[in-house]
Amino acid sequence: MHRLNWSLNGDTRRLNIDSSSRCNLSCPGCARTRDIAKGINGSVEDMPMEYFKALVRPENRITQLTYNFALSDPIYSGVILDQLEHINTLDNRPRINFSTNASGRKPKWWIKFAGLLRERDKVEFAIDGLEDTNHIYRVNSKWDSIMLGAKTLREHWNPPHGGMMWRYVIFEHNYHQVAEAQKLAIELGFNRFRPVVGDKRTPEHMVLKSKTWEEIEHDLS
Repeated sequence: MHRLNWSLNGDTRRLNIDSSSRCNLSCPGCARTRDIAKGINGSVEDMPMEYFKALVRPENRITQLTYNFALSDPIYSGVILDQLEHINTLDNRPRINFSTNASGRKPKWWIKFAGLLRERDKVEFAIDGLEDTNHIYRVNSKWDSIMLGAKTLREHWNPPHGGMMWRYVIFEHNYHQVAEAQKLAIELGFNRFRPVVGDKRTPEHMVLKSKTWEEIEHDLS
């Protein structure tokens, strides 16, 4: 199962990709989680490298490649490092964007990952809460593992224009921690903290009710 989405805008050619169907999490808003609850179990596989090389070949003129945590978490892919190594051989290397919960990898993996990133790349950590709340939506995620990943990546990859962002989805169970999370993001060396309100995939019992976005925004100002 591989997901591709092309986007063309002038000279910008974006490709959104899931390089595998692997993910250790069971987020309730994820299509995979809902399918599994219905008894529908898809295959667990990585994108063959020959497919990937065909997608990013020079004549396709891809300027931005995004691994956007849609049907998988890119750090679980068995071929993500191989893909990055191949991308780094290209004369016109596309900019890479990653979105990950960052749970489950050891420092050795993060160090190798950091060594394959370049200055213009972006890595987004999707962390929805603090130690006592992140796992409520990001089911099966491990807080200590996430923190170790963030610290290791920051230590080994620090581009001059910044490249690490913490995206925080606000739910009813974590709205009270946004300001504290922003403070932690600064302490960890994130270049940006981006809170957002949960979308239509949010389970009803998790929908933010106790505070408006405007009130939360005011607390962060």
